[in-house]
Amino acid sequence: MLILAKVKFDLRDPDELYFAQRELDALLDTKTRFIKTISTLFKEKPFNLLNDEVIHLISRLVYMGEGQGFLAEIPPINIVNLIKRATFFREIYTIFEAERGNILNVLEKIGVQKIKPEELNYEKIDPNYYTQIFIKNSINSDYLITVRSIPFHTLFEYVTEVKKLPAAVFRPKNSENWETYFREKEIGIEKGIRELLEHMKTGHYRSPHFGLGKEHIGDFVDWASTDLRKPFLHYLHKYKGKGDPRISRALINLLKVKEGDTVLDPFVGSGAFIADAPTMGINAIGIEVLNIGKMIADVKCNLGIDLIDLRKSIIKLFNLIDTSIFKQDLKAELFELKEKIKKYTGENSAYKKIEPHLGKILFIRKAIEKVENDEIKRFLLILLSQQVVEYSEKSRAWDIINSFKSYLEDRYLVLYSTQKLAGTLSVNLNGSKVKIIKGDSTNMTMLKDNSIDGILTSPPYFDALDYIGNNKVSILTLGLDEDLVWESTKDFYEARHRDEAEHNTLPFFASDKYFSIELPKSSMNLIELLQKSRRIYKAKVVENYLKMMKLSFEDCYRVLKESKYYLMVISKYHSWIINGKEEVIETSPILADLGRSVGFKLVDVIEHGLSKADKGKIGVEDILVFQK
Repeated sequence: MLILAKVKFDLRDPDELYFAQRELDALLDTKTRFIKTISTLFKEKPFNLLNDEVIHLISRLVYMGEGQGFLAEIPPINIVNLIKRATFFREIYTIFEAERGNILNVLEKIGVQKIKPEELNYEKIDPNYYTQIFIKNSINSDYLITVRSIPFHTLFEYVTEVKKLPAAVFRPKNSENWETYFREKEIGIEKGIRELLEHMKTGHYRSPHFGLGKEHIGDFVDWASTDLRKPFLHYLHKYKGKGDPRISRALINLLKVKEGDTVLDPFVGSGAFIADAPTMGINAIGIEVLNIGKMIADVKCNLGIDLIDLRKSIIKLFNLIDTSIFKQDLKAELFELKEKIKKYTGENSAYKKIEPHLGKILFIRKAIEKVENDEIKRFLLILLSQQVVEYSEKSRAWDIINSFKSYLEDRYLVLYSTQKLAGTLSVNLNGSKVKIIKGDSTNMTMLKDNSIDGILTSPPYFDALDYIGNNKVSILTLGLDEDLVWESTKDFYEARHRDEAEHNTLPFFASDKYFSIELPKSSMNLIELLQKSRRIYKAKVVENYLKMMKLSFEDCYRVLKESKYYLMVISKYHSWIINGKEEVIETSPILADLGRSVGFKLVDVIEHGLSKADKGKIGVEDILVFQK
């Protein structure tokens, strides 16, 4: 049996091509063959025997980079698991030969069920929304069967394009109130999903329209759009340093976990690395020390939120905003909020940009706080927080209330389309458990020994990002002042934050143990290098960071099951001023040594270049593959 996996034609970075092969190798548990140009396959058996329609499908919309797909010859396996979980592939083809009397047996073995014997008389069968079967009588009396499968992740990415169709974009003509307005938009989304699923199967001879006035779903999904596709809730809030959604999903597959297993992200941040877990039937736990990160992660990982209650709350909120019934005097609270932001930002440019809008922001926040459902309240507050980020980064003249309403509508329609598609594909978005815990990854006492099936994370890259400073305005406007107990991320690395005398919410490690931690030679060499160049404060920050990371490694080793994997995404290099000159230090080996020092085996290092959209100061990342 041959498996041909065709990569998506809109890969953002060439490195994703090689990451795609690693993901496929892990899912198939074999080494796949790199296919530079798919069309060259049609010179060899069995590809030269395929009918014209299949050849057209395979060779259509291919990636124009260094390679176009991967090929594997394997015994028959259930390909449904592959289709549910694969990230980087637009289509996956399963090709095999079989006698007529054995075709149904093989199809059932690979997970394609409910095919009636009489259907084998047809050249093409459509058993479900994501599968097509092509049957051709071969020259040796066996039949050549091609099963074309569309990965679920591809469909979930494409369904976000549905809200760009006219029925979902333009204000409905008959919308006398918000109730009918949203219902007509939902009808447009449902119509668009039907159009998408039909097009993915039958629209492969249609040329997309590239100019203005795009009206067909093929105009959006059949060309490598410059707009980044934004599936699920991955991009609902700006949070610096968050993981790339495609890479994050692929990392779950590299862990080789199965449905029902539990993965852990000990530095979960805004939840990017585990947000896809519920769509794959996998349970997830995230540990996050900041309330702002935990709150975003809670929302991002909750794709199964009750849409009926959410829509009712949105309509009630919109009606309240439109009629301005909210008459409560907010002058005192507004003054307090302004003074607080002044204090913590030093009246910087962010304060000056957001200050004119703070009255309306407070008005919306107070209205949201009246919502009784905590899940919905968090959802609405995080969307408000995103508008705060937008308006504090750039001077904007557009009214923030209208901006908030527009953004809320957009995210609701994304959720609506996601849930409707999930229902069509029989994906239970509430079938897995995701728990985001406010805590510290240096002491995860709430987790039992040997209880986790896989760990994936991207910890802070030394002092490259200040997660507290970067989110101050959001933290303050949402009333999450507890996050400012540390002035910056650097302060959190200090020993006093491992001292249970200062924090009674969790039994943290006592500071005397922190001071006695022994670091590997590579860590000590880096610290000494900074000390000798008179970077005394920097050396202390780095030392504190490395000690904290060793404590985290120790607890990750404790909770991980035997022989299971820990994937850590870390910057490959770091730039520091050494003796007056900027020097580039390769820092990922230092983290690798830390992992080894607690008992982990380093079994692989995957280098991954970042796309231009994500680069910032970090150009290259290493993915350290540890095994217990």
